[in-house]
Amino acid sequence: MRHPQRLNVPIHLDRDLPDPLHDQLAAQLRQAIIRGQLAALTRMPSTRTLADVLGISRGVALAAYETLLAEGYISGRHGSGTYVSVPKGESLARTAPEPAADQRPRQRFTQRPGQPVPTTGPLIDMRQDRPTGQAFPLAAWRAAWRRAGHRPPLDEPPAAGLPELRAAIAAYLRESRGLVLNGHEVVVTAGYGDALELILRAQGGPPPVIALEDPAAPGLRTLLGRLGTVVPLPVDRSGARPDLIPESCDVVAVLPERGNPLGARMPVERRLALAAWARESGGLVLEPAFDGLFNTALSPRPSVLAMGDVRSTAMVGSFCDLLTPTLRLSFAVVPRRLARAVEEGLSGGHGQPSFTCQLAVADLLGSGTVARRAERLALLYDAKRALVRQALGAYPDIRLLGADTGAAATLLLPSSVRAESVVGRLRTRRVQVAELSAYHHPRGVPGNGIVFSYGHLDAITLRRALHAMARTLDDHRLSRRTAA
Repeated sequence: MRHPQRLNVPIHLDRDLPDPLHDQLAAQLRQAIIRGQLAALTRMPSTRTLADVLGISRGVALAAYETLLAEGYISGRHGSGTYVSVPKGESLARTAPEPAADQRPRQRFTQRPGQPVPTTGPLIDMRQDRPTGQAFPLAAWRAAWRRAGHRPPLDEPPAAGLPELRAAIAAYLRESRGLVLNGHEVVVTAGYGDALELILRAQGGPPPVIALEDPAAPGLRTLLGRLGTVVPLPVDRSGARPDLIPESCDVVAVLPERGNPLGARMPVERRLALAAWARESGGLVLEPAFDGLFNTALSPRPSVLAMGDVRSTAMVGSFCDLLTPTLRLSFAVVPRRLARAVEEGLSGGHGQPSFTCQLAVADLLGSGTVARRAERLALLYDAKRALVRQALGAYPDIRLLGADTGAAATLLLPSSVRAESVVGRLRTRRVQVAELSAYHHPRGVPGNGIVFSYGHLDAITLRRALHAMARTLDDHRLSRRTAA
């Protein structure tokens, strides 16, 4: 079954403008095609998908498509859908994304809080934020590695990574997030920490002062703390607060699409404010390459990198959440001004993924396996998020955060119920979760809540865990809403 094509470029329709909505939509899609955000032969979202995501009628979406069809920007295929047209007089090879070294990926800043608690029996561990093994594309995985093994690794890969892998990463970012990465370079690394270190060391000068969202994943704070001085950047329901960036900061590390652990999605206005801070201060904004939303119903928002100065924005990414954490391959999207320093850092002792590994990942990206995997995970996680909301959304005295995107959530508890008590009671019920306080900077004010991941659990195990959580909340005398 073909999955619906999601909308992968930011679209903003303003009902206060004199231009009709269908003209606004046609104009923005036209610009996305002209700029290369939507490459030739890219399948377009259906009119139903556009209507659902943008909150418009299907008639508006259809009128926009009819305009683009008449202008020759798109074409329809019977029984297959609508596609971006190949410009007249140009071959597909020319209109396809060039394997240039100026395409960059980005990825999620996700780490693991807490240490395992000794236990005599198996527990349901909800502290580890890791992908599910369900519906893993094993046949495609094996085939990619088999094909990669047919090319003998006669030479070491270039310092920045194999050109075909760098181009495949850039193409995937364009297809999945509408990013055209001019002015940046994709650099392949052996680990997420390596990518962070290469970017920050390439800046030169003394160890930087890094403002990191607070709360944030403890593992990310630890990685950044080895490279500079980490200071807390307060967040609210709309994500990080650009107006509260400390004056001494050199780098700001944010998660605009889905904050971890609160799940906030930053509005466009704050992204613009971050880009302005970097431009005016000469600092660097660092963000993940992949959005971590796993929700195709949401309208895309532009990244800080897409909105900011090419000299002051960077990304880091890996394939842990889409494929497997055991794949020791990450990447950095760095300003071109830093590319040479980053490559010199790679040549100076940082290990690289093997030749065969890089070929296999390039194959998985180029064949569409990674894109299909992301679509499949979105469907799987959507069903699990519904279970979480059903089980935990009926308590008026607590706030359930982040349960509309991703595969983790946070419960904010009332002051009368301490998080450590809930965590302890859950442990007796053979369920492990993390305290929200573990995600806060040592200088910050610790939140009173619990954080749990569930994407890796099958439906039966997840139901058991949610039942234990509901019983624990009941034990603490938290009332539930009753159906009318």
